[in-house]
Amino acid sequence: MFSNFRFPLVLFILSFAGMMLGLMFKILHWPGGQLITGSMLMVQVISIIWLIIILLKTPKS
Repeated sequence: MFSNFRFPLVLFILSFAGMMLGLMFKILHWPGGQLITGSMLMVQVISIIWLIIILLKTPKS
């Protein structure tokens, strides 16, 4: 049952780790921090939408 939720949750967790990396880049004023943070935010939004779609499509038992 929970195998449907595995991929969006793993994607969300990895993008959260990438977001922390991007925020570290921004704090240290290294180049590319804004790009990493923005792209990981978009990946998080996509994974949340994917998870919502899976939750709405699962049959209720």
